[in-house]
Amino acid sequence: MKTPSFNRRDFLQTIGVSALGAGSLVLPKNANAARLMDESNINHLGPQAGFTPQIGTLISMLDWVSNSVINYNQKLSVEELDFLFDESSNTIGSLMLHLAAVEVIYQDITFHNLEDFSPENKKKWGVAMDLGADAQKQIKGNPLGYYKEMYDEVRAVTKAEMKTRDDAWLLGGETKDWDWNNYCKWFHVTEHYANHRGQMTWYAKRLPKK
Repeated sequence: MKTPSFNRRDFLQTIGVSALGAGSLVLPKNANAARLMDESNINHLGPQAGFTPQIGTLISMLDWVSNSVINYNQKLSVEELDFLFDESSNTIGSLMLHLAAVEVIYQDITFHNLEDFSPENKKKWGVAMDLGADAQKQIKGNPLGYYKEMYDEVRAVTKAEMKTRDDAWLLGGETKDWDWNNYCKWFHVTEHYANHRGQMTWYAKRLPKK
């Protein structure tokens, strides 16, 4: 599928009521609008080159929240990433890998019309997805760079697949058992990163003092 060309300025000026529902879109003055177009700034959310506008905006949100997880935990040692408070807890490292697993399962659900992981992905990601005792035993000994590599690997797949799709696909996708459109499914992936980022913050602030 050929992705139509666009830029952020066009998106901000034209998305309007048709995409966001009733109400008017208040635009900044031109000087301020120009400052909103910096795609190299991760804190500027919005359309991205190579994607349709809504998909690009979603990608910018995914990149922001996963970057937040990595940045917040960047000073933690392997021992701290593996620290387990009690048998009912999860380590920060296992939560980080869990987030990558969540993104993979939604790739399988939305890109490949599956109801669960593919068999191959189930083998690779099942423990991280389910967490619990198996994750406590198996997900350990990894430096932060390992989790960042997993995020980069998984996100590359998400972006490659999203580039072949458009906003109509994103706004559709309801099924009998999934009365969510694809945008809602991927928003759930995004908020999952944010949700567990908060959990990691709680754990990190209570780690034993060095």
